[in-house]
Amino acid sequence: MKLARLRGPHRRISSGAGLPYRIRVPLAKLQERKNLPREETRAPALGDGEQLESMDSAPDYVRLALTSRVYDLVTASPLQYAPGLSHRLGACVHFKREDLLPSFSYKIRGAFNLLDSVRREGATSVVTYSVGGQGHSLAVAASALGMQATIVLPERTPRQRRSQIERAGANVVIHGSGLEDAKREAQRLAREDGGAVFCHLHDDVRVISGNATCGLEIVRQHSAALDPLMQQKRALSRTGRFSNGIAPHAMRGAAEAVARANGHLPPGTGQSLDAIFVCTGGGSLIAGVAAIVKQLMPGTKVIGVEPEENNLMQRSLLAGHRPKLSEPSHFVDGAAVQQLGSEVFRLCDSLVDDVVTVSTDEICAAVRDCFEDTRAMLEPAGAISVAGLKRWLATRPAAAGGASRGNYVVISSDASCIEFDILRFISERASYGEQTERLYALKMPDRSGMFYEVYKAVQPRWVTEFIFRHEPSKDAVVYMSLERPTTQESAEEDSRALLDDLRKIEVHGSDVTANEMAKTHARYLAGARPGEMAGERLIRFEFPEHSGSLAAFLSALTPDMFLTLLHYRNHGGQVGKVLAGVKMPANKHGDFDAMLDGLGVTYFDETENEVFKEYMA
Repeated sequence: MKLARLRGPHRRISSGAGLPYRIRVPLAKLQERKNLPREETRAPALGDGEQLESMDSAPDYVRLALTSRVYDLVTASPLQYAPGLSHRLGACVHFKREDLLPSFSYKIRGAFNLLDSVRREGATSVVTYSVGGQGHSLAVAASALGMQATIVLPERTPRQRRSQIERAGANVVIHGSGLEDAKREAQRLAREDGGAVFCHLHDDVRVISGNATCGLEIVRQHSAALDPLMQQKRALSRTGRFSNGIAPHAMRGAAEAVARANGHLPPGTGQSLDAIFVCTGGGSLIAGVAAIVKQLMPGTKVIGVEPEENNLMQRSLLAGHRPKLSEPSHFVDGAAVQQLGSEVFRLCDSLVDDVVTVSTDEICAAVRDCFEDTRAMLEPAGAISVAGLKRWLATRPAAAGGASRGNYVVISSDASCIEFDILRFISERASYGEQTERLYALKMPDRSGMFYEVYKAVQPRWVTEFIFRHEPSKDAVVYMSLERPTTQESAEEDSRALLDDLRKIEVHGSDVTANEMAKTHARYLAGARPGEMAGERLIRFEFPEHSGSLAAFLSALTPDMFLTLLHYRNHGGQVGKVLAGVKMPANKHGDFDAMLDGLGVTYFDETENEVFKEYMA
């Protein structure tokens, strides 16, 4: 791949360059907030007649990416303009369509580069561990190179992913309850088979340099992708008409939407790339992209995105070391690791500009955004970069006069681990993530005509869900979802106004849109409340969807631990979500906590949750 010589004005680089993330990034944000001037430095660029290298002992990732064998298997993924997202955000947004590669994932880049290298060293078989996506990419790469691959999967891996890997020609071994068990088994198998190589699918220079080819493509493609859009802008400025000859005053309503869909940009759009948003995951993609972009386009930010409940990259970079976390969340398990590798950490600590965390609901909304602009159905890890862009722009001031808020690339990294069954959950949560729908828990007098009074109070909002059961001796509990009207009010302002209106008719409630227990369980349990029970604990579990997973909890309950509530919801074949109430004597709470810790599953103690105390007791 040839790269054009980079010319133009010198970039402004923060005086914090070279510092670790935990110092450099907060300093940059402080400078930005206070509008302090930054030190002018001249960053090296291609075409200067000087060699671009980092430390003498560090790999030269530009050279390694340019000389990798990735393109023996793949072709460059397209950079696709996102008209709907660009219009809503007031920016110019492009998707880097890694989901169109073989194996439907960027991971094929690093996997193929790694396997090509070990094959040249004489290996004929490889072993690794995975929850699906990495294993599938390795299997596809091994098949293309005529190698045998063994993939160790934990028991919680959905059946569809197991079948997908087997169809790619790999040998699948199911072992253990989580990633750590699968890793140890993969290492054991590699030791026992003297000819098999154990593959680290993130923290390996060959994997990072293979994935770095994605960054090379962005550098090459971005200006070319903007050219036709900028031609429209220049034609409008020069002749008063777009290049297709249509005058702006003729474009209103639907015609204006068509014009935007064809690529017309907000005023003030430039040609520089402001930021690239990348799913962090195991880190090999963001490390590779940052290693390239920070040498070739140093003024472009590289921003990582990860789930709020599994912010491994953010915690590692802010701590300045590599903590090991518990088993990652199941929803975004396509980006699941428990600890960053040393080389990934070194690159990200010195090069990444920021890390944004997003909620599950925001990720679901991003999946819908990608579908609406591309008709592609990405897995949550593949769409998380879009959620990060939206969250990041929401914290930035709006551009004056409707000017463009900048040029951005979001890497749609993965579609290899999307199961059809999980689309129900994504569809339910997308409106919450977009903040167009809110969930409320209400207590209201159970008297005749009360529903009509509530109906009048919530207008002009659209009721999308209403759950109620008659309570003869208590106030009735209602769960109600409302779609917000299109107004200038924020979601929080609209929620406060609604609750104020409801209080006028003796209805008291809470906005529980951000309460996971309410959204997943409590809304389906309205009515039949027994009252407060001494010694009752409420626990929310995420059990892997495989035979016997719930039995481990039920069998561990001793005779003096009495089950008071059980609610189960399947979420797409990956995880079953369970809410359980357990009543026990006061001296058994310590034993109960020890039992929970020993189950090896994700759980949350919801005993003090507002929804449980106010609406379920």
